[in-house]
Amino acid sequence: MSVYLIKFNKLTDKVIQAKTIHIKTMNNNNIIIQVNRLGKVYNGRDGKIEALSGLSLEVEKGEIVGLLGPNGAGKTTAVKLIMGFLSPTSGEIIFQGNRLKPANPRKKIGYLPESFRPNPNLTVYEYIKFQYDLSSDRKSNIRKDKIMSTLELVGMDKFHKRRICDLSKGMGQRVGLAQAFIGDPDFLILDEPTSGLDPIGKGEVIESLLEIKEKGKTIFFCSHILSEVERLCSRIGILVEGSLEFIGSVDEFYKKWGVKNLDDGFKQEVQCKISKASKISKAS
Repeated sequence: MSVYLIKFNKLTDKVIQAKTIHIKTMNNNNIIIQVNRLGKVYNGRDGKIEALSGLSLEVEKGEIVGLLGPNGAGKTTAVKLIMGFLSPTSGEIIFQGNRLKPANPRKKIGYLPESFRPNPNLTVYEYIKFQYDLSSDRKSNIRKDKIMSTLELVGMDKFHKRRICDLSKGMGQRVGLAQAFIGDPDFLILDEPTSGLDPIGKGEVIESLLEIKEKGKTIFFCSHILSEVERLCSRIGILVEGSLEFIGSVDEFYKKWGVKNLDDGFKQEVQCKISKASKISKAS
């Protein structure tokens, strides 16, 4: 399916951007989340700031989708809108067939924020137990096994008695992954999931994500590490200056730019967007 997007300057009514985005049409019964024309505008000191403009995408059950973009592209804003931490200026989010509003609970969504800061005075086990109790029916006969198996999945089972304040940054990030997994969500949103990890830790987390995918879970994550995206993702989205410039498979992205690696294509995508924006700015 092709979507033709036209962006107007709200003050002059002049067209400042027009483009066609090709979106893969999916089986509606297999879609876990659908984002339609999602936008977010902030009121800044110098006027309105458009952080996200007309974001539309669909994610199928059981796939891993990566959202890429330079700093300030709108990735974290998109995640916060999906999680209900922000109210959208426009658009809607459909999750498992139901429209999500900011106040709706996200019980079937696991989330790891970019800046993960749990209570430093709790032990690893105490913190994950607290998260488990919030998201489950608290059956004590299965609680400990569930907590320990989740900690094992992220390589933290041997450190379950350690206080969070005594963990390294990388170990703390693994605790963040565990709290995202513990409620057995159908959909996982991970914002920079390997942040702060050494190469061995990154490899372990990637293997954990692949195991989660094999269990039928769906993963949507933001990352600056392109090699991770190439290894993990069935599809990618490229977000630049709040606008979705590409959505599709990694191979389709290679073909678009005639490249053999994601790094080269990503640079060309960003440079192309910036160049177009500069020409439009000079013309207006």
